[in-house]
Amino acid sequence: MALLAIDPGKNKFGYAVLSSEKTLLFQGISEVCKVLEIAEWAINTYQIETIVIGDRTGGADFCSLFKTKFAGKGLKIVTIDEDYSSYEGRRRFLVENRKGWRKLIPLGLQSPSEPYDDYVAAILGERYLDLHKEEN
Repeated sequence: MALLAIDPGKNKFGYAVLSSEKTLLFQGISEVCKVLEIAEWAINTYQIETIVIGDRTGGADFCSLFKTKFAGKGLKIVTIDEDYSSYEGRRRFLVENRKGWRKLIPLGLQSPSEPYDDYVAAILGERYLDLHKEEN
């Protein structure tokens, strides 16, 4: 099983494809107008069974769009709580991109050099998998 996790936004969104073992298979950031194109690509490439969408900015719109577009295709479309996910995604981005002189500066004093919505999407996907694992 693979899932597509989405951190929705007004102008851009982050996305991440994860395996059921929480292995990150693919991630990226794109403009909102490309959300269906990217979702279809991920579904066909990774045999996505579940789409996980953050429940904050634009989440309801994304969920409605996916339910309309993919109705009858056997996909599970769910929302997940985004509490502190931006903080966690920011921290993960900084840790994974910490090189050179940045290793000398505490993480709390650093700012991301680029958007990190894809890291937030990965966090959301991991949260869903953790909750799903507990249900079984």
